[in-house]
Amino acid sequence: MNSKIIGLTIILLLSVLALSANMANPFGPHSITAQLVPSSKAKVLRERIDIHLVRDTVDYDYQSQFNIEYIIHTEENMDFPLVFLALNLDGLENVTVNQKEIKSIPLDQKNPKLPFLRFKDGYYEISYGNAEWEQINLNDAFYFTAKLHKGENSIKIQYRAFMGFDRRDILTKYQIEYLLFPSKYWSSFGPIDLHLHTGNKMKAYAQNLGAPKQQTDTLVHWIIESPGKQSSFKIEVGEKIALPAKALLWIHPEVLALIGSILLLYLHIRYIYKKYKTGAYRYALLLGNLIVPASFYGFCWFWTSLANYLVNGIFAHNARGYILLVLFTLPLIYIIYGLALFVVDRSIRAKFQQRQPE
Repeated sequence: MNSKIIGLTIILLLSVLALSANMANPFGPHSITAQLVPSSKAKVLRERIDIHLVRDTVDYDYQSQFNIEYIIHTEENMDFPLVFLALNLDGLENVTVNQKEIKSIPLDQKNPKLPFLRFKDGYYEISYGNAEWEQINLNDAFYFTAKLHKGENSIKIQYRAFMGFDRRDILTKYQIEYLLFPSKYWSSFGPIDLHLHTGNKMKAYAQNLGAPKQQTDTLVHWIIESPGKQSSFKIEVGEKIALPAKALLWIHPEVLALIGSILLLYLHIRYIYKKYKTGAYRYALLLGNLIVPASFYGFCWFWTSLANYLVNGIFAHNARGYILLVLFTLPLIYIIYGLALFVVDRSIRAKFQQRQPE
């Protein structure tokens, strides 16, 4: 009997894998932004980045508000053209140079020729100095000219970026990505103070920055000592959840559904056995064939809905395409399960017939 239960458990495991497949795209795009790209050499003494997680109920659940300050040192007064690289960003909210607000302009074909921009072989390229040129999409860049004086200068940039989402799990995760490779095009680039302001409802679940310098319930602080050693940093954030929700997500609703189905499978085979042993439970095979395959999806729906309620406050299954998946796979599972249990039933009956005296 154990081998039969193991074999049927494999069938249920395949159902779990099928159930995990999301039939619609569970991802959303996010903004990718970068450090300022210089057109000539200058020193960045330090950079401070403050990221605030902002609730947005229009297009995305959350957005990230960036407030960035560069402390730049120059040896003389100069007009300093700078390019800000961004993907999937509407624009810069505010740019100030030494407390004076200036305008940033999107790079496009209508712009006048810039000394650090050229058109070659059908593509636009940007110069990072030292005769280095790289391709660029003009829609993903903004430029401005900073009037810098000799000594230390402050450049502040503010913008709001989209945070892409990952809805494959019940707990939605959001991505923040910031490119660091432009730091290598400055004559030197000091440390970066990065402050992630999570607020009371959010937390960082994953990142590639290493151990934070400081961490509280509402703030995570990193210091990036050598920005040029990594191409970007990525942070994955999501809402905080209570202990019961954590436990349920750790176990996984599909695993709980599988456990429930295995218990029903055991009871099904047990009552088939009792049918031949006692003569009762005449319809054990038929009823079990109807209940067990469908109950697996019922367990999945219940545990997933409960987890969704504990995390998001809505008792509902949030997997898109779930009903369609059930309609396509449940008939096949009924056939496989019915055939397998028919073999089990015949096997048990044969054993009891062999025991009967001739």
